[in-house]
Amino acid sequence: MQITVKETKDLDYEKVVDIFYEVKFLKNPNKREIYKKTIEKAFKNSQYVVSAWDGNKLIGFARVITDGSLFATIWNMLIKPEYQKQGIGKQLIRKCLNKYPECYFFLFGDKKVVSFYQKSGFEIHRFGMYLKDGPKRCITYN
Repeated sequence: MQITVKETKDLDYEKVVDIFYEVKFLKNPNKREIYKKTIEKAFKNSQYVVSAWDGNKLIGFARVITDGSLFATIWNMLIKPEYQKQGIGKQLIRKCLNKYPECYFFLFGDKKVVSFYQKSGFEIHRFGMYLKDGPKRCITYN
């Protein structure tokens, strides 16, 4: 298995959405087309997208939104289940951190992956807020 990492937003977004479903980030199959449009727009509007490949097979990705000088947030760091726990996620995180070395990084993750991010140097911060009632057009992922 030869894993390569690429920096590109030029992805097959059907395959990207497949991974969202495979890792159970998305669940409703009836909203696949809406999800695809939203995810493609989110990736293309991100400042940085990095992806992992096994040959020509997309196996994972992460994206960064940043102001480029102070703060950056990693979003959607997802790896196909059969490729998890092989160091691929760590490679993607490192690429993101190295792309913006001057920035403070933030991310949001499921409780199941806290130890993974801690091994990459992240710490849990108990203070944080989000706007619970977002815009009406906001997509919920369940």
